[in-house]
Amino acid sequence: MREKALKGIGVVDFGGQYAHLIARRIRELGIYSRIYSLDELIEAPAPTCVGYILSGGPDTVSPVDENVFKDFSSTVSVPVLGICYGHQLIASSLGGSMARGSSSEFGRVVVNTFTPNILFDDIPNRFHVWMSHRDHVVAIPERFMRTASSENVEIASYESGNGRFFGLQFHPEVSHTEYGDRILENFVRHCLALPRGHSLPRVWTSRLMHDRIIDDIRRRIGSDRLFLLVSGGVDSMVCLDLCIKAVGTDRVHAVHVDTGFMRHNEVQSVMSYMRDISFDSMHIVYAADDFYESLSGITDPEDKRKRIGKLFVDIVQREVGPMGLDSGWLLVQGTIYPDRIESGATKRAERIKTHHNRVPEIDALIRRNRVIEPLRDLYKHEVRDLGAFMGLPEKILNRHPFPGPGLAVRVICSSAEEDPGIDEHMQRSLREHLASFECDGMVLPIRSVGVQGDARTYHHPALIWDSSDDSRKDWSRYRACASRIVNRCETINRVILSTRSFKTDDLILRTCSLTNEIVERLRRVDDIATRKIEGIADIWQMPVVSLPLFDSENRQAFVLRPVCSRDAMTADVYEMEWSLFQSIEYEIKTVDGAGYLFYDLTMKPPGTIEWE
Repeated sequence: MREKALKGIGVVDFGGQYAHLIARRIRELGIYSRIYSLDELIEAPAPTCVGYILSGGPDTVSPVDENVFKDFSSTVSVPVLGICYGHQLIASSLGGSMARGSSSEFGRVVVNTFTPNILFDDIPNRFHVWMSHRDHVVAIPERFMRTASSENVEIASYESGNGRFFGLQFHPEVSHTEYGDRILENFVRHCLALPRGHSLPRVWTSRLMHDRIIDDIRRRIGSDRLFLLVSGGVDSMVCLDLCIKAVGTDRVHAVHVDTGFMRHNEVQSVMSYMRDISFDSMHIVYAADDFYESLSGITDPEDKRKRIGKLFVDIVQREVGPMGLDSGWLLVQGTIYPDRIESGATKRAERIKTHHNRVPEIDALIRRNRVIEPLRDLYKHEVRDLGAFMGLPEKILNRHPFPGPGLAVRVICSSAEEDPGIDEHMQRSLREHLASFECDGMVLPIRSVGVQGDARTYHHPALIWDSSDDSRKDWSRYRACASRIVNRCETINRVILSTRSFKTDDLILRTCSLTNEIVERLRRVDDIATRKIEGIADIWQMPVVSLPLFDSENRQAFVLRPVCSRDAMTADVYEMEWSLFQSIEYEIKTVDGAGYLFYDLTMKPPGTIEWE
């Protein structure tokens, strides 16, 4: 089945974090979808599209986009659904208006719907959705109907009277929006003019996706050989298996690099996985000295990632010989879509963080057509589904995701000489918000990466604790408190919980970089926490983060970050049994130099899963 013959939904990318996630949700319904830019559609309309979905984006709607959208809407007659930025663009372009004020929303929000309407057919009139915005629509065009509202936004959705235009301020594509798939299915059914209750035709399947990837590898390779850096994670293992199936073992060379930032017994685990799939051509490169030397004294997270990525490329070039990748070799990367979109891979996307496989040296190889990324448009759950389809062992497929740079990106580095950028007004504002939740807290003198309104943030975490010993240990209260803080305090993008109280000067910011002592301490704490939660299927990933914060006795603070997710583009907080968290906290104190363990309460957005 040729791609151009498939009729489906066009997703118009405005640089939002979820453009490809929208496309994937449509494909999961069995309907083909493809990503376009609006300029691309103006130049060459897509006759195979039966409808369009406009994605979110990091910007405020501009007059330029409004004019381009007016041109686009005048040339197509199929239904158009706008999500977040797209919702605002449709309304603003066709006669409505927008505002930006104190009613921003990030995370889970309740909406109330008004019937009758097309998108919410057969859906309760009150349900939870996922918001990520600051701008919002305050007036809709003529002959449009408001179809939903939230506590802070009166116009959470609308549709036009003629069934041509629809808008949603929230994100139906993320797994944390209730009935999100039903909403998208209702839109697709409307585009296909199918009667209510009629099943959607399935034209996009896992087998088709698998076959297209294999064909693409065979088409690209020519007479070259394939070189893979295998971490042992599900992405690299699925990539390896796809390459073997495409060209055989003789043309595949795999290397595992021990950077010094690996988890406990990681190298042994990788070799065990190689034996499981009967692949004997694995070479181990021990490069810890190189990585520690390059990263000595480096505190900036972007600089760390770029240096790590460059070292990986240097090792690849060294391994393939003096002629390098331009002489008979192609580099295969297990890059998945969240890596690309967070690195700002699309034309309008905001760079959230540079992934190690998206550094300039890799980009240069991509421009020379020396890189293959078989999983580049897939999400983590699709990679796992693909691995299961190919028969990979469950212990490989069900491993928690682990970043390519390893523990290096889980060590928050700092210089004690830098201005932390915190004033008394920030501390006072935080405490005022905490009071109604029976909590107290403080803004920490460090920063972490976040994503708010599809844009990168680099703000402070807030540490909170119960204001009295009588306060109930209630996850719903803690979560509501965290949501309030990140929505109301512009300089905070993450909230972490402590089981004990602190004074402002109890935790001291110290100069901290990637040393063997710091990494080894994190490795031991990570191993304790990982073993404790083994077998909890609901935890999708659990980074353990090393903070450059110490008490007067030089005992260090760490953060536990267990999340529930499906695709890495959104994540919810896992509500751990309190006794389990306390047992982890107790045991990590047996590690020399470890003193405190905090619990990350932040959803994604506004906090990325990793802190860097």
